[in-house]
Amino acid sequence: MQEKKSGAANFLGDRLRQWRKSIPMKSYELAKLIHISQGSLSDIENNKSLPSADTIAKIYQSTNINIIWLLTGKGPMKKGTLPGEEAKTPMAHEESAAYNDEGHEKDQSLRESIEKLVRIYHQGDPEKKAHLLGFLMGADPGRESRSQNFY
Repeated sequence: MQEKKSGAANFLGDRLRQWRKSIPMKSYELAKLIHISQGSLSDIENNKSLPSADTIAKIYQSTNINIIWLLTGKGPMKKGTLPGEEAKTPMAHEESAAYNDEGHEKDQSLRESIEKLVRIYHQGDPEKKAHLLGFLMGADPGRESRSQNFY
């Protein structure tokens, strides 16, 4: 970690804490997810120090936080959110794919898989959620920008 400096990242710790509490996620969970000590995370969130480039990379890879917002305070808080738009649930599009126009199930296996994904996403520990999201991002045959907006 680096010493605190002035500039655009001056309130990075405040923004990180704001994002974490919006999830909600406990500080020890985030520290474990991004592989830093609770003390280091506390120093970052209290604006006593700035995260290393490696820590910022881990935050980006393991969470839905918009790094531009984290570093500058500009733009939406979460990836895949347009300014002024609330984040969409990850299930909105996928759930609709399991049903035809009349709302009847098309594929029970797909429905069960979607339910399992959503359960892991909402109830799994942060490490399982990160593994799931990392797998989905790597397995998505769609556009690269689309996979980044999954969060």
